[in-house]
Amino acid sequence: MRVLRVLFPIVSLAVLVSCTGDGTTTSTTVPSSAPTSGSAVDPLVPYSPQATPFQERTTGFIPDTLTLLTTDGGTLYLTPITTTLTQEFVDGGRAMTVYLTVENPGETAWTGTIGTDAQVTDLDAKVFPAVAPAPGDLHPDAERYGGSNHSLLKPVTVKPGGSVSGALVFHIIGGNRAITLRISLDGGTTWGEWATNLGVF
Repeated sequence: MRVLRVLFPIVSLAVLVSCTGDGTTTSTTVPSSAPTSGSAVDPLVPYSPQATPFQERTTGFIPDTLTLLTTDGGTLYLTPITTTLTQEFVDGGRAMTVYLTVENPGETAWTGTIGTDAQVTDLDAKVFPAVAPAPGDLHPDAERYGGSNHSLLKPVTVKPGGSVSGALVFHIIGGNRAITLRISLDGGTTWGEWATNLGVF
C-alpha cells in the first residue's frame, strides 16, 4: 500500500537557477494557514514560484500555462496546479501525481484523453508514462488546492471557453532529481514540456 505524502511544495528549476538573472525570485509568501513561528512550512500548503506571464508557448516551468496543439488543429491551455508525491517507495518507485487544469480557448468543443501521450523524463533519458492511479496515489482532499482526482487517462470533453480539472499519475523510480513533465495532444508531433523536480525541497 502506498503512503501518501501530503501535497508537497512544488519548487521548480526556476527557483534553483534564480541566480542566473532571469528575474525569478526565491522568496515565497507564507500562507496565512502556515505556522507563524520558526522555519517550519505547513506541508499541506503547496508553494511555488510565481507563474511567468502568459504567452503561447510549449516550454516552461511548473506552474506555467502552456499551449498544446491538438490533432484536430485546435489548441488547449494546460496548467499544472500542484503535485503530490508518495512518501514510501513501492517496487523501487514513488507515485508523483500532477493536478492539471485544461482550458479550451477555441470555438468548438474538444474531446480526447489528455494522458494518452503524457510522460515524465529525467536527465538520464528515463521515461515514465502516465499510469492508472493505484490505491494511495491520489491526495484525499485535492479539491482544497483547486485540484480534482478525476483521472486524465479517461476521455474528457472541454467545452468552448470552458475548462476541466484532473490528475495524471506517474510511478517514478529513483531519487530526487530534475525531471520534465511532457504532454502531447497531437500524437507526439509536438510536446508541452514543464521543468520541475522530483522530491521535497
